[in-house]
Amino acid sequence: MKKKILVITGANKGIGFATVKKFIDENWYVCACVRNVSSKLKSLIKNNGEIFNIELNSEDSVKSCAKTILSKIEKVDSLINCAGTAYGNLFAMTKIQNLREIFEINFFSQILFSQLISKKMIQKRSGAIINLSSIASIIADDGTLAYGSSKAALSQATKVMAKELGKFEIRVNAVAPAFVQTEMGMLMDKKSIDLLNERGSLKGNILPQDIAELLFFLSSDKSKHISGQIIRIDKGMPF
Repeated sequence: MKKKILVITGANKGIGFATVKKFIDENWYVCACVRNVSSKLKSLIKNNGEIFNIELNSEDSVKSCAKTILSKIEKVDSLINCAGTAYGNLFAMTKIQNLREIFEINFFSQILFSQLISKKMIQKRSGAIINLSSIASIIADDGTLAYGSSKAALSQATKVMAKELGKFEIRVNAVAPAFVQTEMGMLMDKKSIDLLNERGSLKGNILPQDIAELLFFLSSDKSKHISGQIIRIDKGMPF
């Protein structure tokens, strides 16, 4: 296949869907991994890629999805771990079972999927991996124990992956957005959204397309010297 190939999770909506659209517009072939296939995604993919089933809370499903993809394609130019789940609760109210479930989806499954897909990159000695972290991995807001910790773990893993995979010419970065206008983002209460927006030095709303543009840049040769970075899109929050 002459086209570059993207493997992406969480492609049905929000940032994932906007990213699929961006890469297809740039003439990439997209392997979209989702739990449930939407008609909107089907229409977008058409002859520009293929849709694969994945359940991120199931190790067997993650392995099966990766195995199926690797059996069908010769290379992977970019892997974007975009899927994730949100959870908000105060420290004292967070059940350990809930914490395990969040980490299973937001961290463990992402690492396992990356281990499997990166084998193709290692063979070709090229590729880019981008993990979707969050500003919640950096700031310590009330109610973000489970979600923020899972994303902080993913950010740290990104740095280690970049160091270990660099010898194979594989770049690994993470993107950590603040509030993005998506269906999942709107699950936050309005007070928390307003607080995040007020912290930014810049005005305006962060849209899924804004994240997609950065994900494309980090997948392209234009970012060939960038690796091991956690890149914030937060409208200039001071830290």
